[in-house]
Amino acid sequence: MDTYVPTNRSKPRGSFYTWVAVGIFLIVFAGFAPTYYLKSLFGTAALPLLLHLHGLIFTLWFALFFVQVRLVARHRVDLHRRIGVFGAVLAPLAACIAIAVAFHAGRRSYLANPGSLTILSVRPLALDFGSSLTFAFLVAAALYFRRRGDIHKRLMLLASCGLLLPAVGRFLELIPLRFLHAGGLWEMVGFTEITPIVCVVYDTVKHRRLHPGFAWGGLALLSSLPVFMALGSTHTWLNFMTWLLSR
Repeated sequence: MDTYVPTNRSKPRGSFYTWVAVGIFLIVFAGFAPTYYLKSLFGTAALPLLLHLHGLIFTLWFALFFVQVRLVARHRVDLHRRIGVFGAVLAPLAACIAIAVAFHAGRRSYLANPGSLTILSVRPLALDFGSSLTFAFLVAAALYFRRRGDIHKRLMLLASCGLLLPAVGRFLELIPLRFLHAGGLWEMVGFTEITPIVCVVYDTVKHRRLHPGFAWGGLALLSSLPVFMALGSTHTWLNFMTWLLSR
């Protein structure tokens, strides 16, 4: 067993990533407090097992993201890499669970009212599928660049930001201001993209250049939601989802 001995060089660092990790978790907690984290206080309906599993896995992911950030800040890269194996397993599991939850909700809506797909459900399904795939892609890219810490950490941050769409949507529902709901799903996408944009801008100003990890990863994340949003409104997507949900 290796022994970690603090030195004068072991001053904690990475406060920016720590605050981002805390901020992301607070957004998730605020969005899902009434229906998951504090549901006993709000008296909301019981959740099926799939949604409990979904909440647990994604809570583990955000907790792991915070722990990994703090380990690097404490110069415990050795332990960071060991725990990272768990993250490499958790990420695809989280993406699959998210898709399963979206499919379950879409199928339930379709069976209750087949015409619901043409009204609302098709676009959220496209966003759920798209954000899950983008998350998996960014984590895979981060793992590929795991020996390039500057790229790895930025891609992991973007991947975690990409999971905020459902939490942002739930949080906006709690705010009784009409103008926050006027834009519908497009407005929800816009609010979701604020967090990664702030991170990219801050990092660029601080280092006086746009880092390639944020440039390419940010482009992938920020463009994916509008692209899947637009895809979800096409007849091709509608026909595909109708076929899939009716199986």
